[in-house]
Amino acid sequence: MRALLIALPLAALVWASAPAGAADEENPVIKLVKSKVKDPSKPFALIVTFKVKAGNEKKLEEAFAPCLVATRKEKGCVAYYLNRDPDHPELYVMYEQFRGVEGLAAHMKEKHTEKLLSTVIPLCEGDPTIKVYAVPE
Repeated sequence: MRALLIALPLAALVWASAPAGAADEENPVIKLVKSKVKDPSKPFALIVTFKVKAGNEKKLEEAFAPCLVATRKEKGCVAYYLNRDPDHPELYVMYEQFRGVEGLAAHMKEKHTEKLLSTVIPLCEGDPTIKVYAVPE
């Protein structure tokens, strides 16, 4: 399972930049979320953890800045925040909450998301990890 969590963001990056014919395949992040939530129309949260390579902290934060603003305006987004660990400044945690799987699917197709993934993944040591959380009703 850990290998799957680590591989998902990279697979999402590949999927986002794939040719049009590949769009028929489901995004691995969407697939993960669907496997974890009971009702895809209900809200859920994601915690995505990044370990940035030394000296790339500013680049990572700059890459996130426009996506933070744009994503918070998306219809399906409830929350989208980048957080930095003060004790381990190379560690970042994204808190994301969407109204349902459809909102996340739309987010993954946005140009700002595609640009973010293509910029951020090379700045990190290894792949980010993703954890899905149910939002209690």
